[in-house]
Amino acid sequence: MPTPASLREAPLPSVALTRAAGGAGPPPLRSASPARYAARVRTRSLALVAVAIAVAASSAPTDASAYCRSTTCKKIDACDAQPVDGCAELAWTSGCTGYSVSLAGGPNLDPQTVSLLADVAFDTWKKADCGGGKHPGFVAQNLGPVECDAVEYNKHAANANVILFNGDWEHEGMANTYGLTTTTFDPETGELIGADIELNANVDFTVSDEDVRADLLSVLTHEVGHFLGMGHADADHPEATMYPYYSEGTAELRSLTEDDVAGICAIYPPREDLDETCNPLPRHGFSPQCRDDQTEGDCTIAEVGSASSERIPLGALAVLGAALIHAARRRTPGRRFTARSGERSRSRTR
Repeated sequence: MPTPASLREAPLPSVALTRAAGGAGPPPLRSASPARYAARVRTRSLALVAVAIAVAASSAPTDASAYCRSTTCKKIDACDAQPVDGCAELAWTSGCTGYSVSLAGGPNLDPQTVSLLADVAFDTWKKADCGGGKHPGFVAQNLGPVECDAVEYNKHAANANVILFNGDWEHEGMANTYGLTTTTFDPETGELIGADIELNANVDFTVSDEDVRADLLSVLTHEVGHFLGMGHADADHPEATMYPYYSEGTAELRSLTEDDVAGICAIYPPREDLDETCNPLPRHGFSPQCRDDQTEGDCTIAEVGSASSERIPLGALAVLGAALIHAARRRTPGRRFTARSGERSRSRTR
C-alpha cells in the first residue's frame, strides 16, 4: 500500500542492553520499514547476549552534551547536541502524554507492581535536575490499567500507550532482548503520537534490591527513555542509563547519569507554562480495550485503577477532554496500523 509523502514510517536507532560476560558488546542494530500515515518505531533495548560492560556510575566522567536523541531517519541518532539535516528529532511536542499497564501483568508480577515501577521510571526522568532547581518540561500521566495487551495503533479507533509483557516473544532477531519500545511519530516533524513498551515475559525479572537478576526497574527506566525520545548512548558512555547493553544482576540503570539528564532536559526544556493537569488523551481518544474489542464509533474512558469503563461517544471527547482529566486518569494512546489492513508501520531499534 503506497505511503503518503507527508506521513510515512521512519526508522529509529537500534537499542539493545546485553548481559555482561567479558568483552565489548556488538554495536546496536537498527532497522525500519515504511508505513502509512505515521511512523512506527521499535526501540529494542535490553538483550541477554553475553557481553561485559562497566555500568557503574563511578565510571569516567562524561561530557554533559554526550547524549543521543532518536530521529525520524533510519539508523541515525542526533548525538552530542548536534542536529542532523533532514532528520527531525522525536518528542511529545505538547509536553503531555500518558501511559498504562496491561491488566495481564507479567510472570509472577501483578499489574499493580508493574504500574508502581513504571511510575518510578517515569518520575526518574521527570525529576531530572536541569539546573536552577528546574525539571524537564513534560507531564506523563498514569492513566490506569488497560485490558488491551497488544502493541497497536488505531487510525480510526481509540488507543492507549501500553506497557505489557509479551509471552510469545517472536520478534525476528530479538530472542535475547529484554524490552522493545515501539513509537509512532510524524516523520516530517518528529512529533510522537504513540508509544508501547513490550517486556520479554521469558526473562526472569526481579523487582527487589536483593537477589537481583534482570532488574525490571532498570529495564523500564531505559525503555521509558526511548518512550520520551531518547536514543542510545554511544560506546564511550557505558555508564549511561541509555547505553544499549545491560549487565544482569545490577541496578545502576535505575539512576540517570549526566548524559541522560542533559538529553532529557534538551528534549523537554523546563517550562513555566506547562499545566500538570494537561490533557494526555490520544488523537483518536483513549480506550482500555484493544481495537477489536471496542464498539464502533465509541471510545472508552476508564477510571484510574479500575477495569470497569464508561462509554462516551467519540464526538464528545473533543469537548470533554480537558474536564475528564480531573475525573479519570487515562493513558496516552500508542498508534500503529494493523498488519491485517497493511497499514502498520514500524521500525526497530536494537
